[in-house]
Amino acid sequence: METLKYLLIPLRGAALVLIVVFSLLLLLAAQGGLLGVPLALLVLSWFSKYGFVLLDKVADGVNEPPVLAIEMLNPANESRPLGLLAIVGLFYVITGLLQSTLGHEAVTAIRALGLLLLPAIIMMQVMEGFFDSLNPISLLQIVVRVPDSYALILALLGGAWWLASALVTWLPEAELPFSIAIPFADVLRVAILMYAWLASFAMIGGVLYVRRAELGFEPAHTPERAAEKAERERQREIDLLIDRIFAEWRGGAYGNAWRTIERHLAGSARPGDELQMLFQRASQWPDQRLAHRLAQELIPQLLAARRTGDALKVARSQLKSDVSFRPIKSEDTIKLIELARDGGDRQTARMLLAGFAERYEDDVARRIAGQLAQQLER
Repeated sequence: METLKYLLIPLRGAALVLIVVFSLLLLLAAQGGLLGVPLALLVLSWFSKYGFVLLDKVADGVNEPPVLAIEMLNPANESRPLGLLAIVGLFYVITGLLQSTLGHEAVTAIRALGLLLLPAIIMMQVMEGFFDSLNPISLLQIVVRVPDSYALILALLGGAWWLASALVTWLPEAELPFSIAIPFADVLRVAILMYAWLASFAMIGGVLYVRRAELGFEPAHTPERAAEKAERERQREIDLLIDRIFAEWRGGAYGNAWRTIERHLAGSARPGDELQMLFQRASQWPDQRLAHRLAQELIPQLLAARRTGDALKVARSQLKSDVSFRPIKSEDTIKLIELARDGGDRQTARMLLAGFAERYEDDVARRIAGQLAQQLER
């Protein structure tokens, strides 16, 4: 039911203004007889093109209706309405030719099936193109992949058309106080029909966006794309930071390099993730001293976050390059020893226990370390 919110898009901003203005123009064209035909054709052409533009915007993750632009009035810029009309017309003619062979009832059933596939045709035109929308297998695949959403589209289409036909019978005939008489019921009927058209396209676009994974559709604006873009930007910033830190470290300005790291982490929205990424990059350097220092900062955070496996993995990697590596705090070292012992990694536990009393002055921690040493000797 998440797609129901897209029914409100035609009732906002430019779309609502367009519905009101075009309803009045169509009624004015209807009252003009033959002279009103060109105006009616122009309005219907512009309105049908706007429906596809609205569909594209919604399918791309934009929930605000587009403004009618000059580019939309150019027939060469948007040919899908004509393509859709051609498909419907050609289908009607072909099924008509089959009526003498299959019979009236069979042709009616085929036409009803074709009408049910009309939303799938529109969706396929957005996803792949005009010629792909002629493939009945592709159309049926859309129905199969999102049957509930597709049924909702059909239900809303049927309900909108029923409302457009039924609502005007409940309203009294009235005229607005203009120099040109405009029947209020007729204006409302046209407006409802126009809303039904735009709401249908907004709903189809909404299904394309919400069910993009099932349909294999890639909109221009999605949370996944935004996250991917943010991650690329984050990686670029990390690359620049690493280059600066490496230059300072290679030049012997170790204090400056560490202060650069501290300033970056203090201003980061995700300091834990940034610290781990910096550690991974520094671990690739020939000089492992900065990686050791970062590991000493990272291990307590991993233990606090209950990422004990990651913490033990970091400790193992540092012990492999330097057996003298230890966490800063004795309690973190004790925790790593216990994790290694419980995991059956007695070698890592013994390496962390080596020289414990000389490194840490905490008597309680020393006593625990002695007990752990006795356990590991068994």
